[in-house]
Formats: sequence, C-alpha cells, structure tokens
Amino acid sequence: MLRRIVRLVYFLAILIIIDLTATLFWVHNGLATEANPIMDFFLQYSPLLFVLAKLGLSTVGIYILYFFRARFKKMIFNILLGLNIIYLLVFAYHLSAALFLLFSTI
Repeated sequence: MLRRIVRLVYFLAILIIIDLTATLFWVHNGLATEANPIMDFFLQYSPLLFVLAKLGLSTVGIYILYFFRARFKKMIFNILLGLNIIYLLVFAYHLSAALFLLFSTI
C-alpha cells in the first residue's frame, strides 16, 4: 500500500506541474482565466508569484499527506486517489482545449 501511495504522490506532482504550465500558457495568451479565485489573485499580481504559490501550496499539501502515509494508509490513499482523479480531469480539460485550438487553426 505504501508503494502505491508514493506512486500516487509522484503522479500527482506531475499533474500539478502540467496544470501549472498549461494555465500559464492559456492565461498569458489571453485564451483563458484562472478558475481558482485564490490562485487568480496570485496570477494577477505576478506570474512568478503564481508559480511560487502553486508549487508551495501543493508541496505543503503533498508533504502533509506523505507525512501521515504510514499512520492513515487507507485514508491517505483515498485522498491521493481522489486528487489524482481531479487533476486527471483538469489535464483532460487542458488537452481538449489544446486539441480544439490545434484543429480550429488548420
């Protein structure tokens, strides 16, 4: 179970970085806005602050889950699984937007 938790942590980190990069691309090019009001605050102030806030908050959250992984295995696994599903849906949204943009310019 602990190995599965570690894999979910790594996969979640990758998905968060993809979301971060895609969000910066869409917003920088005027194609979208940040949906999360807290992250939008940071993004409106500075893209660098947005990156630091996104990575900082995500790292703290992941570390808290990772810290309690041995004590609350099942609950932490379920939380990480849920977060991975949410970020996979966000990834699919970014991918569908990119494909739409690609095929609408052909």
